[in-house]
Amino acid sequence: MRTLSRSLMTVIAAIVIGGVAVGACLAALIPGTVEVATAHHYTAPQVQELKALAQPSQIYWADGLPMGDPIGKQGRQNITSLSEVPKIVQDAVLATEDRSFWTNDGIDLGGVFRAFLTNLTSGKIEQGGSTITQQLVKNRILTSKRDVNRKIKEIEDALRLNEKFSKEKIFVEYLNTVYFGSGSYGIKSAAQRFFYTVDPGAAFPRGKHLDELTIGEAALLAGSISNPTGNNPFVAPDRAIRRRADVLRGMVTEKYITQEQADAANNEPLPTAPPPPNPIVGTDLISTEVLTQLLKNPALGTTEKERSDKILKGGLKIYTTIDPVLQQMAIDSSINAKPQYGEDWVASIVAIDPSTGAVKAMVSGQDYNVEKTNIATSTDGRQTGSTFKVITLAAALMNGYSPEDQVDGTEPCPVPSKFPGVPPEQYPNNSADGAEDGYNSLDHITAHSINCAFVRLATSVGYDKVIATAHAMGITKDNIDVPILSETLGTYGQNTQTMATVMATIANHGVHHTPHVVAKVVAADGKTVIDETNTPGEQALTADVADCEANLMTHVVTGGTGGNAAVEGQQIFGKTGTTDNTSDAWFIGANPGGAGLQLATAVWFGNYKGRVSGAGFGGDSAAPVFRDFMSKALAGQPAAPVPDPGPVCARPGGRLVNPDGGFTAAPVVPSNPSPAQLPTVQQQPTVQQTAPPATTPATPTTPSAGGPRQNGNE
Repeated sequence: MRTLSRSLMTVIAAIVIGGVAVGACLAALIPGTVEVATAHHYTAPQVQELKALAQPSQIYWADGLPMGDPIGKQGRQNITSLSEVPKIVQDAVLATEDRSFWTNDGIDLGGVFRAFLTNLTSGKIEQGGSTITQQLVKNRILTSKRDVNRKIKEIEDALRLNEKFSKEKIFVEYLNTVYFGSGSYGIKSAAQRFFYTVDPGAAFPRGKHLDELTIGEAALLAGSISNPTGNNPFVAPDRAIRRRADVLRGMVTEKYITQEQADAANNEPLPTAPPPPNPIVGTDLISTEVLTQLLKNPALGTTEKERSDKILKGGLKIYTTIDPVLQQMAIDSSINAKPQYGEDWVASIVAIDPSTGAVKAMVSGQDYNVEKTNIATSTDGRQTGSTFKVITLAAALMNGYSPEDQVDGTEPCPVPSKFPGVPPEQYPNNSADGAEDGYNSLDHITAHSINCAFVRLATSVGYDKVIATAHAMGITKDNIDVPILSETLGTYGQNTQTMATVMATIANHGVHHTPHVVAKVVAADGKTVIDETNTPGEQALTADVADCEANLMTHVVTGGTGGNAAVEGQQIFGKTGTTDNTSDAWFIGANPGGAGLQLATAVWFGNYKGRVSGAGFGGDSAAPVFRDFMSKALAGQPAAPVPDPGPVCARPGGRLVNPDGGFTAAPVVPSNPSPAQLPTVQQQPTVQQTAPPATTPATPTTPSAGGPRQNGNE
């Protein structure tokens, strides 16, 4: 009788999947079979491949430890082997979803027969009779559409999938695919997101591993598969309890557990803490910065949607450049070492490895979770003050000037009267403490940040060359391409990361690397799709020029405006900056490269809500923050000497004369640099003849040394 029954079921299954020929004969006998019989023509010789599962991506710190929760639209963590799933969990799923799984051919003939008869009488698909294999086909090969054609195709593919894969492979793929509710895809993710435990001595709970699940928890998960929302313990606890009891009865029937075990499991409390939503955007400043960079990277796709899908569904391993220890040091310094003016006054810090461009630490200053803005990488930035003078100095040294060239710093700074309609004189203030009159060397005017001297130096070098040098050293914004005489005093805004990059170019012997927070990205298949670890830089300055400038900037720290940036046991070179009405305070600096850690670090201090007077001078407000961070970061590191000043610093000096209110175009005693030392530039007007863009704050409408007046020798 058993053989006859099985044979009969086999015939019925053949009728279901056989198509028109057999089905048409049956149609004359059983009403309703016409729709089934004519719905499908068998053509597929092979089962299709399983569609790839959507996988969340994980961001990692530079040391390889995970940075927060996975980023993705589906909270999923795959198992790779059935041995990872305890037998009690397997049994709970099998007792609920497919009791004949280990012996059937991919379809349950009894279930198919019962569903077939129901569907025939209704004329549409009302019952599925789906096995685990059929469910896998529905989710990973076909769609969830409920019609006759798809149902017959599902049965066909289930039979073939059962031939193609082992039972273990099918079960593993199924357990990774199934949705359990509350954003939990796959059995491993569901266990961790539904149930929590606390390790001895731990301060916070963690999600359970599969081998930590109780019988009741296993049954609760298995019961949610058929209706992830309706049987969800966080949404419908009463229904979840009844469904769990159904699962436990099935487990007793199949002799997986005893009745006593089932009774105990029925008394287990339900979980009460709903899983957090799966993050699909960055949850903090660093993860947001990582995603922002990746969404622009063509290595992940040609369109933003492709790149977004790859990030949120592709199971990427994203390794950042951010060192967690340095990051915490930067956070601490930004809080503890800044002047305590109130919560609106913040310190932004970016530290970069000059040899690679890797950002090792990044702090915006204000609470990112509240403000959702990042001062460190903001598009607008803040006026840079006299930190821009390092660019003017680099342009001068690149074009043959000597550190011993004498420049007049006397106020006022006259504008050449040859420009029609331009007043003959405008006056940036040199210092709140008084100006320095007379001629001094480039070395001296750098250490003491003499404004009028730098206005004359920039005009002598040529603003086209200064602008070209700025771009070569890492400034990407084109706002600086509109030259005004006060540009060398930091009129235009830049963000903290950009100014750290400028300093990194000098610290790296003139080689510029684009700053980045993503070091490497590895796809789910193990292939590396992005690798920034060995990206070559570009020679923005000659090594001799960069090394000479580094030597000159040590004098800023040892005897100039940046004394508060000195780090005990280390040689620091850098530059202070202060803007009009002390709205923005800066210090940018670095330590020399050597056997230990080298960092180029920029610090901005000010009011994050806007340009508000009161930030103080860079040497008093930003420099101490720099010192605090670098002292911690370089603690225990061997001190490296500043590079030899070299031939550029050994050039003989001359005097930049000022005949008739104008400036010479070169030193009186030029050093005749080779063409290779000169940056290639497109010639531009020396000074602005019309008003700069409206976005530039308080910029003059005529070419002058005025504009936003830069207070302080910084």
